[in-house]
Amino acid sequence: MLLLILLLCLEVVLRIVLEVRERRLTQLRGGVFAVLRVIPLVNDIVPLPENRKDVPESKFMKLHEEGHKVLRHAVLRNLMKVALCMVAVWFFVALLKRWHVSFFEAVLWLHLAAIPFRMLFHFYCWNQEYECDKYALEKSDKKVAKTAMRELALCEIPYTALFALVYREHPTAALRSQRLLKK
Repeated sequence: MLLLILLLCLEVVLRIVLEVRERRLTQLRGGVFAVLRVIPLVNDIVPLPENRKDVPESKFMKLHEEGHKVLRHAVLRNLMKVALCMVAVWFFVALLKRWHVSFFEAVLWLHLAAIPFRMLFHFYCWNQEYECDKYALEKSDKKVAKTAMRELALCEIPYTALFALVYREHPTAALRSQRLLKK
């Protein structure tokens, strides 16, 4: 139990450090979401807003979404979610039955174990987004892609790469643009 408490305290400290780092680098206020992201278990439930406003529909965006369908990303993403959920259920049951921890402790251990798996899932989703950007670029041209990335950057809340990896299923517009246009 002491190890669990220490790990939860470490998580809170690391999330505060990440929030402060993000606020300093982006010069944006965190608001209520910043407080909610620091609290264990709550940060699993409260989604992070990704955009300031809706991204205008464009040829590149339509081709990007077509890429998701052609490459069957929804199915692959759901299979990944099912696999990760199966691991989580196995871990949770093992905590309860094999290691005889209380239900509350098992939930907290599952929360801590989910952190690296969530980042792994985000990285997997990022690669899908990069694939679709590449698909859309191949079906259009570089000028259309540059315009779309510029529009996305204007609509998006600018997060750093580390912050986005911890909290978002989509890479930042800057990362996507850099990867797509080889800047």
